[in-house]
Amino acid sequence: MFMEFAILLAATTCQPHSSTADSFTICAEKVEQSTSRTGSSTIGSAPKAKPMRLCSYYLNNSIDSPTEGVITAWVPVGARSCIGDDPPEPQVTKKTSVVQSSNALRDSLTSFSNRPFAAWTPGEELEIFEFGQFSVEVNNRTTTGQLLGQTAQIRFTASSIAWQFSDSSTASGRSVAKSFQNVGSFLARAKVSYRVDYQMLGGNWVLDAATVTLWSNQLEIEVTEPPRRTLLIL
Repeated sequence: MFMEFAILLAATTCQPHSSTADSFTICAEKVEQSTSRTGSSTIGSAPKAKPMRLCSYYLNNSIDSPTEGVITAWVPVGARSCIGDDPPEPQVTKKTSVVQSSNALRDSLTSFSNRPFAAWTPGEELEIFEFGQFSVEVNNRTTTGQLLGQTAQIRFTASSIAWQFSDSSTASGRSVAKSFQNVGSFLARAKVSYRVDYQMLGGNWVLDAATVTLWSNQLEIEVTEPPRRTLLIL
């Protein structure tokens, strides 16, 4: 029996990466393939001389269709059938069989990005035309894990930040200043886009593998009139 083994590392059959709204997954596969062959072979020295025997057969070279004459000669044992021999037993031909099998081991690593957190000052109320300061913590994250016993990493890095306010204005940047032109209640939140990179099985970093976009928590801003001031004349 002859056995062959092969170990393959692949990512294609288990999808090298996939992402959802807030996560990213990398996957690796190890395939073990084996091949076995069975058969017969003879290994040895040069063949020895075969023993001879006296053999009789009819003139037509047969042993079952009699003729007037018979030939008698010395022939190697087993070379042919002779008159008086028992019928030969059927021969069994040995064939080589090949059996192939494979065993796949899959592993995956999933990382979830941290949701951005927005805040503003002075907080709660803001006088009309007064500037408030709006900022967001993007919470970059790197996850380290194991794929098939080797180190793998997934990295989230904030690449852009866009602010949306309920008065239809927009802004960009981690920290922005904003004032409101009307009295009332307003909302604000930040949309953060994260670039996803990954490194698997000790290889090089794969950059810009995907983009994950997350919204921050929603901020409520109450815009009020400035307090009335009374001038006292003494």
